[in-house]
Amino acid sequence: MSNPENSTSPIRVGIIGSGLRGASYFRNIPAELADRVQLVAIADPDQDRRTAFAELFAAQVPEGTTPTGYDDGLELLHHEDLDAVVVASPNFQHVPYAVEAMSQSLPLMLEKPVATTVEDLATLWRAHTERTAGETVVGFVLRYTPFYSAVREIVQSGRLGEILAVEANENLGTGLTMVQYRGWRQDTAKSGGWMVEKCCHDMDILSHLLGSRPSRVFSMASALHLRPRPEAEQLPRFQPSAGTGEIDFGDAATNEALRDTMQHSPYAPSNLPDRQVATIEFENGTLATFTAVMAQPKTTRRLRIFGTEGLLEGDISAETIELSFPDPNESTGMTTEQVEVAVGGSGHHGGDEVLGDTFWHLAAGEQRTIRAGLVDGIDAVLTALSLQRSAESGAPVDLAELRTQVFGTADDLREAQRQDG
Repeated sequence: MSNPENSTSPIRVGIIGSGLRGASYFRNIPAELADRVQLVAIADPDQDRRTAFAELFAAQVPEGTTPTGYDDGLELLHHEDLDAVVVASPNFQHVPYAVEAMSQSLPLMLEKPVATTVEDLATLWRAHTERTAGETVVGFVLRYTPFYSAVREIVQSGRLGEILAVEANENLGTGLTMVQYRGWRQDTAKSGGWMVEKCCHDMDILSHLLGSRPSRVFSMASALHLRPRPEAEQLPRFQPSAGTGEIDFGDAATNEALRDTMQHSPYAPSNLPDRQVATIEFENGTLATFTAVMAQPKTTRRLRIFGTEGLLEGDISAETIELSFPDPNESTGMTTEQVEVAVGGSGHHGGDEVLGDTFWHLAAGEQRTIRAGLVDGIDAVLTALSLQRSAESGAPVDLAELRTQVFGTADDLREAQRQDG
């Protein structure tokens, strides 16, 4: 291990999982650290992917060397002398790699979801409490976006008054729907389920905006759209284009990917719902609804925040926030204000660059504010798991007992929050 606090020493980094999320962190190395970050090891069971990743980020590979390749992340962590590690493997593999990284007190970039079961969350937390150094940054990129940063600033400023309720939705376009029905993500035992895999982002950002945790949830979910059905019933709903054989709003890429499942059919048996609606009660009294729907014409994230003094409406894709306030002097009874959001050029609506800047400077031994730490990562998964349990049981779920299983007593949790910043 080198001394990253030395402003000229190399920062030796290993990556576990050479997919798109892993690549995003190396695409967003700050310019001032680019000549110090060294990609020395890659763990991925696919050798071709390891090779492609090393070629893609050749600028970070020390001259005259090749990153050491490993089939498994534990092998990498056991054999390499690192200054930091990125864990961007499939969801069900996160915990053993993160636990080992923590035992070595390495700065850790841990992709969401941090784990997929309550038991694994507890294991992860125990490892965190036993580490002697090193920080964990959780990949909740929405917290780092200019859009949600602006929304949070408005909410926290008090301009909307007391927050009464929130409406939020995430609708998956055909491209993201494709992702959910491919590979390990279509197996809920590996992904943790749709709410854990995809919508833990949304559970986290709601908590972040409100400055409060969910206390109780209720949810309903089912598969109505993407489910097995006789061909005669399929065709009227998804009539293929005569020229390209497209389905689902004319998206050829989705057609190809959805048919590339284990059963070679977009209507193959799956335990994924294609729509879910949730009601969430927060500890501060705010109520929220969240709706997620697959296979829509475009991917969207929208929200409305209702306060005692005003209303906020926002669409992350539109890069605008509209504020409305009562005004009896206006003919409409209100005044409105448009807030433009400067997004920047990186992925995830500008969030990837800010998140990358945070992690890489921490890896360099510098101080940075971690907007989402391990407590946040765990709590978002607990909320997502609770939504899935509620949808299965038809009953509300209280999160207090689940938090006790992971963190221990209320005093233990308060101490955890204090340590996690």
